[in-house]
Amino acid sequence: MTRVLLSFGGNLGDPVAVFRDALAALGDAVVKVSPVYETPPWGDADQPPYRNAVVLADRADLDPEGWLTLAQELENTAGRVRDPARRFGPRTLDVDIIAAWDESGEAVTSDDERLTLPHPRAHLRAFVLVPWSKIEPEAVLPGHGRIAGLLTDTTLAADARQVTPTGEALG
Repeated sequence: MTRVLLSFGGNLGDPVAVFRDALAALGDAVVKVSPVYETPPWGDADQPPYRNAVVLADRADLDPEGWLTLAQELENTAGRVRDPARRFGPRTLDVDIIAAWDESGEAVTSDDERLTLPHPRAHLRAFVLVPWSKIEPEAVLPGHGRIAGLLTDTTLAADARQVTPTGEALG
């Protein structure tokens, strides 16, 4: 497996600095990085707004489990603390694997309890789809279709209007 789309999110401390540190840790694996967006909190409204971005990354030596381990290492390095009482609560860094493709470009699917691919809620999250559409306008979310089409859904279109560019660049 070589390519993944990672979603970065955070709303504690300086998320943009944390994103930059995570990108530095990914090094040469980084292929494309979206602009940074500000979004309202999702799933738990009692917290500050989020900064979000997506990263397309490529490493031939990592399979999905390896990417998951790396994502968790990035979160731990950023001081991520998981509060079981607030699944969608505030965080320094959240790294989700949205989709993965093998070396032939075929989408990887997984129903594993530790890692479901593609991400089971990606098609509902404008804060993932809007940044992704900026770096890959013709992108397809495996099992759900073209991102451009997904963003025309009534609910997602309303959410997408709340995904606002910050002007902060990561790369």
